[in-house]
Amino acid sequence: MVETSKGLSALNEEFVEVTFRHEPVLATAVGIHDYDHLLPDESLEGFAARRAWLADFSARVAREVSRFGPEVLDTDLALLESRLAAMSIELNEVESRRRDPVRGPENALDGVFLLMSRTFGPLVERKEAVLARLMATPAYLERLQPQLDRVPAPLVEAAVEVVASAPAFVDDVVRALRRSFPGEAERIEHAGDRARLAFLAYREFLERDLAPRATAQAGIGANAFRRRLREEHRLDLELEAIEQLGRDVLASSLAALDEEARRIDPARDWREQISAAAARHPEPAHLLEAYGAETERARDFVVERRLAPAEHDVLELVETPIHHRALVPWTLYLTPPPFDERPAGIFFVTPVDQSRPREQQEVQLRGHAFARIPLIVVHEAYPGRHLQASCARRARTRLRQLASNDLLAEGWALYCAELMDEQDYFGDPLTRLFRLRDLALRACRVIVDTSLHCGRLDFDQAVDLLERQVMIERSEAVREVRRAVIQPTHLLSYLVGKHQIEGIRAEAERRLGSNFHLHDFHRALLSAGALPPALVREDTLRALGVTTGPKAGA
Repeated sequence: MVETSKGLSALNEEFVEVTFRHEPVLATAVGIHDYDHLLPDESLEGFAARRAWLADFSARVAREVSRFGPEVLDTDLALLESRLAAMSIELNEVESRRRDPVRGPENALDGVFLLMSRTFGPLVERKEAVLARLMATPAYLERLQPQLDRVPAPLVEAAVEVVASAPAFVDDVVRALRRSFPGEAERIEHAGDRARLAFLAYREFLERDLAPRATAQAGIGANAFRRRLREEHRLDLELEAIEQLGRDVLASSLAALDEEARRIDPARDWREQISAAAARHPEPAHLLEAYGAETERARDFVVERRLAPAEHDVLELVETPIHHRALVPWTLYLTPPPFDERPAGIFFVTPVDQSRPREQQEVQLRGHAFARIPLIVVHEAYPGRHLQASCARRARTRLRQLASNDLLAEGWALYCAELMDEQDYFGDPLTRLFRLRDLALRACRVIVDTSLHCGRLDFDQAVDLLERQVMIERSEAVREVRRAVIQPTHLLSYLVGKHQIEGIRAEAERRLGSNFHLHDFHRALLSAGALPPALVREDTLRALGVTTGPKAGA
C-alpha cells in the first residue's frame, strides 16, 4: 500500500511539473517561477508533444492503478483522472487553439502583468522575465495565426477589443521599468516596441484575414460538452436534467422577484425597482473606496458570526488591468498563488472608461449600484471566492492546491449570496431584489451554456434570451455569451455547483442532526480544495466524522 501510494504521488508530481512546463504563464500565476521568462509553445509541434506526453502518462497511470485494488482509488486519483480528462478533451476535441483568438493575446499580456503586479522577488529579477516575455510576443502570436481555422465571429470581435488595449498596457510597463532602471532605457524600449508591433500585427490579422472567414458555429458540440460534464466535472446529471434545473430555477426566481417587488413597493414591478436602484451608485473616483469599505464589513461579519474559516490571506483591491476590461465590465478576482511566500488575492474593479460617451459611462456605473456592491463583494471576497481560494491553497497535496474546478469555486460563491441573505447581512431590501435577479441570471446562463454548445441557440439568440429574461444591458449580455463560447461549461457552473454544495450540506445536516454546525461544515468543504463537488463530498463528510459510502473513483 505504501509503495503504491508513493507511485501515485510520483505521478501526481509529474503531472504538476509537466503541466506548468507546458503552461508557463499559469505557472507564474500559481507561484512556480521556473518558467517566468517563457510563453507557451503553441506551435503545431508543441501541441503534438503535449498529446504524446498525455497518451504516455495516461497509460502509465492506468498501469499503476491496475497493480492494486479499489481501496486506493481515492479522491486524489479521481482528481488526477478528471484533470487528464479535461486535458484530453481540450487537446483532442475542443481545440481552443483553432477556435479562440482571445486566448493568445491574453496569455501574452497576463504573462507580463503577473510579473509586474506580484512582488514575489526583487524587481530587478522580475524585469528580466518581463523583457523576455515582451521579446517573445511576436513569435508567439505569429505561431497562433495559421491554426485559427474555425473561429466563431463574436470571438474575433472580442479579440480585437483585447489587442486594441495592448499597446497602452505595454506603454505602462515600459514607463514603469524605465523609471526603475533608467540606465537600461534603450533595451526596455526595444522590448516594448517589439511587443507593440506584434499586437498591432495580430489586430491586422484579425480584421483583414480572420474576420472574413469566421464561422457562425459558436458551440463545441453536444458530445464534447457532455464529456466535459461527465469526465472533467464528474457530474452524474444528464444534460437534459441540467438544463431543466436552469429552467426551474429561472421560473422560481422570477416568481420570487415579483413577490419581493410587491412587498417593497406594490406600485412598481421588479424591473422598475432595479432600474431605479441602479441609478444610485458611487462616483467614478470613489469606486475602489466603496468596494474596500464593503469588503471590510463582509469579512468582519463572517468572523463575528463564525460562518466560515476567514483566513488572514491578503486581498488587494486594484483597478482591472486594461487588457481585461473588454470582457470584464465590473469586477474580477485573481486567486492567491499557493506557492508564493507572500500570497495575495487580487480583487479587480473595472474603472469607468471616461473616453466613452456619457450614456455608456452611465451604463457601466449602473453595474456598480450601491445596492449591488454587497452582492459582488460577497461573491468575490468574503465569504466567496477569496475565502474559498485561501482555504484551498492549504490543501494537503500540490495537485489539490492547484485544482480550480468551476463547479466548486463559482458554485460556492453563488451559495454564499444565499447564505449571507439567510444571516440577514443584506439590510437593504433592494439588495435582496438584486440577489434574486442575479439568481435568475445564473439560471439563464445554464440554458445558454447548454443550448449554445449543443446547437439549439445561436449567439444572437442567446444574447436576446439574457437581455429579455433578466434585464441586463445588451453589451453585458454580449460579454456573457462570449464567455460561454470561450469557456464551455463555465456559465452553468455557478448554479449547478451551488446545487451540488447544497446537496452535500443537506446530507451532512441529516446525518449529524444537532451536531451540525455551519462553520465546521464550511471548513471541511473548503479545506479539501477546489475539486469537483462530487469528489469533495467524501472528504467533507469524513472530516465531519460521518462514515461515507464508496470512495470517489471506485
